[in-house]
Amino acid sequence: MLTIVTREEWGARPRKKPETLSFSPWRGGVVVHHLGPGKEAQSRHDDCAAHVRDIQRMQMDPPFWSSKDTYDDIAYNYLVCNHGIVFEGRGSDVRSAANGAEPPSKVKIPGANQDYFAVCGMMALEDEVHGEMVAAIRELVGWLRSNAQAGPLVRGHLDVFDTECPGKLYPYLTSGAFLPPGGGDDGPTPPKPSQPLFYYSRSQWGARPPKEVTRVPLSERTGFTVHYSDGPTSQTVRAIQNYHMDGQGWSDIGYNFLVDRDGRIYEGRGWDVVGAHATGHNTTHIGACFIGYDGDATPRALSALRALYNAANANTGRTLTPTWHGGLSGQSTQCPGPGLRAWVQGGMQATSIPVREGTGGIGGSGGGTGAGGGGMTSVRSVASQQQAVNGRGYSPALTVDGIWGPHTDAGVRWLQTKLGVGADGLWGPATEAAYASGSGGTGGGGGGMTSVRSVSSQQQAVNGYGYSPALTVDGIWGPHTDAGVRWLQTKLGVGADGLWGPATEAAYNGGLDNGAALTVDGSFGPATVKATQRAIGVTVDGQWGPDSVRGLQRHLNTWSGAGLVVDGAAGPATYKALQTHLNKMTGAGLAVDGAWGPATVKALQTALNRGQF
Repeated sequence: MLTIVTREEWGARPRKKPETLSFSPWRGGVVVHHLGPGKEAQSRHDDCAAHVRDIQRMQMDPPFWSSKDTYDDIAYNYLVCNHGIVFEGRGSDVRSAANGAEPPSKVKIPGANQDYFAVCGMMALEDEVHGEMVAAIRELVGWLRSNAQAGPLVRGHLDVFDTECPGKLYPYLTSGAFLPPGGGDDGPTPPKPSQPLFYYSRSQWGARPPKEVTRVPLSERTGFTVHYSDGPTSQTVRAIQNYHMDGQGWSDIGYNFLVDRDGRIYEGRGWDVVGAHATGHNTTHIGACFIGYDGDATPRALSALRALYNAANANTGRTLTPTWHGGLSGQSTQCPGPGLRAWVQGGMQATSIPVREGTGGIGGSGGGTGAGGGGMTSVRSVASQQQAVNGRGYSPALTVDGIWGPHTDAGVRWLQTKLGVGADGLWGPATEAAYASGSGGTGGGGGGMTSVRSVSSQQQAVNGYGYSPALTVDGIWGPHTDAGVRWLQTKLGVGADGLWGPATEAAYNGGLDNGAALTVDGSFGPATVKATQRAIGVTVDGQWGPDSVRGLQRHLNTWSGAGLVVDGAAGPATYKALQTHLNKMTGAGLAVDGAWGPATVKALQTALNRGQF
């Protein structure tokens, strides 16, 4: 019987600030840790709660390993003592910070914090392993799979990062002792029929801010349109958004909502924003995209699409016309393929499964982009917006909880009116500039767009990418920090102007979440090959052959409209399409000459690092 001690029960301190980075543990699973060198295990269980408090204090308060390594909270999602009791750390809804993202030179699997829970056995290198701990970790893995959508993989910290962790626990991992009964690590654990569908707001999947927003009254909605992405099911929503914004030049991701093969629902533009999914029908029709090729849609994906359709009818107060992309007037396309087209024509039959609402669930009434998803959070976090509104005298003052809702929306609109900018509730560059001007500049010693990221946080980010000599993390802007930020911007492939604005923030977060952490050296070696294979949805083996070329050709046809013959034969036509795609996505400035060489590889590596391929 699994026993979980909650944060309140063991006396956790509150987080320093809300987490804003996306978390997608269904793509990976669980990473197992221990506490490092020495002896840590407690002989008496009565001492274990105090031990967890000590771990949290050590990780939140400097010095940790160094002043730049302190965390906003305890780093692990869960901790397990040698008496077989589980302690809630960050919990099941908040991204880990323990799996290793910096420095990139030590990263073995990029995105391990985003894609894996971190579970720590509360023992050190010299402690002996207790069977109760092993059994509890095994039960916890099963619980995370059944209740928190953990993916199928169980890894050691040393598998994802250059470290000796988890020490003596690692042989238990390799022997399969942490795998729950009937749950191997070669595929996902089948969901229970009663397991709900899950909805993720823009802030939860890490959306970039829109360039502009055009709203539409729900009274003007008359239809609901089903699409498919015509790409691998491994595509991320952020990758689709990057293509739409960088490759197509659109203001945001084109769809109102997206659904993956496991039935997860992602907020795109939301209910009351004009889409970009079907020319001539973007105002009248809500567009929902299945992420995958024809034939990939699972029963849970169909249930999610049906749940969205039901919610659309409820929100508009009428029965919308269900249709598919190619069935709309003026649309010459096979989208969403014969399988989904027949499903829509047959009445969108699907099993009714309840949707667990995230911070902005699909079942709410009225418009808006949903709680947690508003407010241009990659320009200024929701909590920071709430603080800014309160600082200008808003009454009654907002609760600074990092959660987007109607009170925060009203407060931001009030402040925008006071600042003389469009009162749309979206904290974008214009609002940021007006606010910064009215509050005496961006602060932090000048430079660096510190209302996006503080100077000390920029210094930490630069150091984390391996800058040498490392910057002093003192929060003071000066020539050394300026040089470091320009160096990092060059590495990220954005304008190296020393100003950490929305473009730098988006590229940096893209690198943390989906980036490949490659050295941009123009060498098409195994690391670059594997990163490319992951992006195009083919077998990741580091060997570039006809199957990989076919995947690349399909990718370019889908995301760049290249019109290539998918024959697995690389040549000038494929390379020209690749160069054109890289120029569109990252502004690489390549000569489109069909010649494969270091310049093209460097542009490819930059795109992969930024999650923009």
